[in-house]
Amino acid sequence: MSRGRALLLGWGNATRSQLAVYERLHTALDLEPTSVIPDTLAGLRRPEAYPRALAPIAADLAREGGDRPIVVHLFSDNGFVGWAALLAALAETDPGRRARDAIRAVILDSSPGLWAVRGKMDFARRFALGMTPAVSRLAGRGALERMPIVTPLLGVGFVAYQLVFRRSVRAMLSAPAIVEQHQPRCPHLFLYGEEDVLVPPRDVRAWIARQRAGGLDVSDEPFANARHVALYPNDPRRYRRAVNAFILRALDG
Repeated sequence: MSRGRALLLGWGNATRSQLAVYERLHTALDLEPTSVIPDTLAGLRRPEAYPRALAPIAADLAREGGDRPIVVHLFSDNGFVGWAALLAALAETDPGRRARDAIRAVILDSSPGLWAVRGKMDFARRFALGMTPAVSRLAGRGALERMPIVTPLLGVGFVAYQLVFRRSVRAMLSAPAIVEQHQPRCPHLFLYGEEDVLVPPRDVRAWIARQRAGGLDVSDEPFANARHVALYPNDPRRYRRAVNAFILRALDG
């Protein structure tokens, strides 16, 4: 069998160096990693931003036409929206659908939470929590989950944003339906932190139950003391062990 591929879809404020840690996990399993970090801010302004960001990799996978096995490893809701854009693009052509059918394993880290959004205020709260680490990093204070004044202001601003950029909001909120319609029927592994305030564990567990009810082969690995997209730093050995065992099982199946 040809050497497999690993596609990593990063969280909104991820850096290349951060994703390199996860790329090495896949390289150790003889998978060829490719990372894409969809631009959250571009997606907030333009509904076509996520499809444009994923179009090159969708075209690349379609050219291969499913010739080698693929593992997808996505992070947070940013990666989940990117996943929806990729699936929609692959579904448009026969080669793309063959590439989708070559996806043998999907790993979701700290995702999804977007599907459980309950109205404009809840969406604004989640957005504010998601953007605070990026703002705090720009301010030289590291990646903080909350900042007095700043986090509430981000929430207020996002309420107003939703009234102006309705098409972008609809595009993001449509991601869960697109994923459920087009996702491959391969095994899925959900990794999530019990201390995640951005994507609460109850939302992930509810999505897991929904996928199992739909007949999907689902495994999950909760990390008791971990926060959003901080599972690997919390327990690298356990994270590596869970990912390795899952991928080997999926590729051998």
